[in-house]
Amino acid sequence: MSQNKHPITPKTKLLWSLSMSSFERQKRSALAAQLCELKIDALRFNVTPALLPQLQALREDIAAHLRSVLHRPTPAGLLPFVCSLVGRRARLRVPGGSVELNAGEPVQVILRTDFDACVYPDKQPHPSGIEIVLSGADMSKNLKVGSQLTVSYGQTILEVTQLETIADTIRLKVVASQPTQLLSGMDIQSPHLSRSLLPLLPEDDEVLSHRFMQVADYVIIHGIHSKEDLLKLKARVLPEKAGQGSLRHPSIPVGPAVRDSKATLPPRWIWKVDSQESLELLNQVIDCVDGVLLSRSELGLSVPANSLPIIQKELIAHCNQSAKIVIVASELMYSMRMNPNPTRAEVSDMANAAADGADALVLAEEVTEGPFGALVAEMSRDTLVNAAPFLEANWNRVEFKVKTDEDAIAYGALKVARDIGARAIVCLTEGGYTAYRLASLRTPVDIIAISYNENIMRQLNLVSAVQGMTIESSLPFDQILAETKLKLLQSFGFNKGDKIVFVSLTASSVSARNSNIFTVQEID
Repeated sequence: MSQNKHPITPKTKLLWSLSMSSFERQKRSALAAQLCELKIDALRFNVTPALLPQLQALREDIAAHLRSVLHRPTPAGLLPFVCSLVGRRARLRVPGGSVELNAGEPVQVILRTDFDACVYPDKQPHPSGIEIVLSGADMSKNLKVGSQLTVSYGQTILEVTQLETIADTIRLKVVASQPTQLLSGMDIQSPHLSRSLLPLLPEDDEVLSHRFMQVADYVIIHGIHSKEDLLKLKARVLPEKAGQGSLRHPSIPVGPAVRDSKATLPPRWIWKVDSQESLELLNQVIDCVDGVLLSRSELGLSVPANSLPIIQKELIAHCNQSAKIVIVASELMYSMRMNPNPTRAEVSDMANAAADGADALVLAEEVTEGPFGALVAEMSRDTLVNAAPFLEANWNRVEFKVKTDEDAIAYGALKVARDIGARAIVCLTEGGYTAYRLASLRTPVDIIAISYNENIMRQLNLVSAVQGMTIESSLPFDQILAETKLKLLQSFGFNKGDKIVFVSLTASSVSARNSNIFTVQEID
């Protein structure tokens, strides 16, 4: 067990999904207050042009609530926004929101293209019959008799037994593989329904042209079939004359701008592993992205289900070794969309994903926007808190391969912090790499990352065990420690006598750049 006597807090972060429906059901200020009070770590959205201005305003409301009500120390707000383009997707719409099907019973389904109905299936009145709405008209060109439509990632299979087009309307006759309940909003997937992101839909193209209006801290990218296409999309979001990234910072060119506390920066990019193809492409693109999102439910449609646990462990280990953020999504707490309590399997699934070393776990919008959203947040946090002692006791059970001087410094700092019972590891980082490197070792000790830029600070709050704070870039290096200790006392609940390990991989009083240091300090 850890020698740290302070209260256990979950290291793994909760990524809370929201749709446009949340903005329509309540005032934005009330939504911001609710999210802050639920102690959510980050927010995920499928971004449309209509949602962009709402997200800008929500960020301001969250910052105002944190500052005025909860008295948090960062005026920019602590919740990172994780955004993704809608792309090509298919959603189910059914009369009254729910319908029961018997196995082998033939059912007529209307297939139509409606981007808004696909993104917001509950925004329009329920249809008179069962519909599958597509975000792009080109998705169905390969659909044929015999095609199998997977409902909600394997819940059931609908096989197409008849297909006809009448006046631009596609009518299908399908039969279910087993008795099932169809709910409005369920995802539909099939090898014969294209999920390629390119060519971009007009709505996604508009979002990219606005560079996400600088509301995205992270962008989840899916449906890409080559490294070249990924780089082209990233180039559209980078500000003009931003320069190139690096292996440490593939999406954010680190230069003078990161020392300006208010400077806007481009988002970091997350590669979504949701198919056999995207999994096989990972080694080609890993140096071009800042992290990986593993969607086990989607990946399970193209690889054997019994291989998923090993894929998860190997992928997370690969990301940790490479200092890449890793997020796991797999219908976590999914039964709580309808029930007030999770199943034992769901609780175990969440704890195991955290134990494997995930930075964050995604809770789907069907769960977060359901009737038991507050309970979902509470149960999820309790599960992660209960998993924390195991993580602390086994943090170094996987051998870490030291490849650079910086790796050695980071690993040594963690071992020292563990041995002396330090309250936290405090790292000075310009672009965030030091915090990523420390967190990737899955330390049992909390990490407080000091950055000059508020956007870097907010991004780091999605990383396992990390809390962010900003500091004035004009301070001489020898004054940074004194200012840091003061902020730890005032804003982070530290006490006099608490020990910290201070780490910098890129700057010290010895050299302006490219100098490493770590030192044990005591709050005085």
